[in-house]
Amino acid sequence: MAFEALIEERNVSAAARRLNLTQPAVTGALNRLRDYFRDDLLVLHGRKMQPTPKAEDLSGPVRRALLQIRGEITRAGDFTPATSSRHFRIIASDYAYTIGLADLFVRASALAPKVTFEVIPPSSQASERLERAEVDVAITVHPYVNAKYPSMELWRDSDVIISWRDAGYTTITEDIFFEVGHAVSTFGPDRRPSVTDEYIAKMDRERRVEVLLPSFGDLCRGVVGTRRLATMHRRYAEYFARVYPIAIHETWQPFPEIIQIAQWHKVRDSDPGLHWILRLLSEIQA
Repeated sequence: MAFEALIEERNVSAAARRLNLTQPAVTGALNRLRDYFRDDLLVLHGRKMQPTPKAEDLSGPVRRALLQIRGEITRAGDFTPATSSRHFRIIASDYAYTIGLADLFVRASALAPKVTFEVIPPSSQASERLERAEVDVAITVHPYVNAKYPSMELWRDSDVIISWRDAGYTTITEDIFFEVGHAVSTFGPDRRPSVTDEYIAKMDRERRVEVLLPSFGDLCRGVVGTRRLATMHRRYAEYFARVYPIAIHETWQPFPEIIQIAQWHKVRDSDPGLHWILRLLSEIQA
């Protein structure tokens, strides 16, 4: 794993963060790998480390071996929820957590008291972890589904527009939508837009974004007390309307349906623990 992290990150500090190890520990691992392979593996060019030809030759076989190991580990033996102490890693937005995963975790606390969970926000780095089979499952939306991985539909939703309840809006027309300011959420260090914001960006009008926020859940506070608007998935808006003084408005035209998809690496296809999670999610959404 240290070799994989070092070759892909090309930086000892970044590899240490990825492996949740100290920098000296990763430096020590690199030195041991150099001794074993009798090669520098990574050499400094300017401010960045570059793999040697030997390291490039090794990267493919090492990656394939690690994928096989991860797949075999998850297939080994039966998964018994009542006694398992497995740690599951799930890529999910705050919306997917609130609408689906939060209830799953409640169910799991009774069915599998020793099982633990980790929710990882969506980002390009999180997607790379799915590629390496380092996460158990990713919950994403239909346009972002990777066709090379197994997937399963979880639930569907639609988009609405939210405003402060006292902002004075009755209906939101297209002209109003593009005339006033907006709060918008982006995700990860690469500031990935939501599928809804990508759809709006393709319209032949420019939206005035006044506030960029790191999650869907922050949008309510971004509009309360102002005349700003925000787009939000309906089920999330209805959830927050119980807590915040927000009004929910229909879009002036139908926006694309939101289809939440579970996706996992093919090496985990026979993982009984993964299928337990998928079954619970299906039961919760039924």
